[in-house]
Amino acid sequence: MWQWAHLLGFNLYWLLAVKWQQPGPLLLMLLLHFLFSPTPRADLRLLAVALAGCLLDGLLWRLGLFQFPAGFPLWLLLLWCGFALTLSHGLRWLRPLPRWQQALFGMVGGASSYVAGAAMGAVHLPWGIWISTVLLAVIWMGWLPVLLWV
Repeated sequence: MWQWAHLLGFNLYWLLAVKWQQPGPLLLMLLLHFLFSPTPRADLRLLAVALAGCLLDGLLWRLGLFQFPAGFPLWLLLLWCGFALTLSHGLRWLRPLPRWQQALFGMVGGASSYVAGAAMGAVHLPWGIWISTVLLAVIWMGWLPVLLWV
């Protein structure tokens, strides 16, 4: 039950992060996660995954793949925190899959999240939608299996 509630909660979290872009509700949802998580101490180690994700997005931002209205946004850092926690809860069903299947989920899910964020106006993809989507798909083909392995 927790797994599915967590996955549904992350979808709400993602929508709040991308559409509203306010840290307050995101911080509240992170607090609720740690209050109700069956493994709060183990979840703390996943914050290193969030840092790695922020570093990757920061690099892509510096390279010009992303543009944000006012620099690298706090909501994106918080989104990475939520996503990292989802890897051991709502998305844990991906862990036993073969790496190639994880890569396919990463390719589709990772790239489509950024494209959806661009469609909602949260991020601008100055290299164009097609080039950006292909690059993000290739990155996430490798990135998701690595994140699931950690």
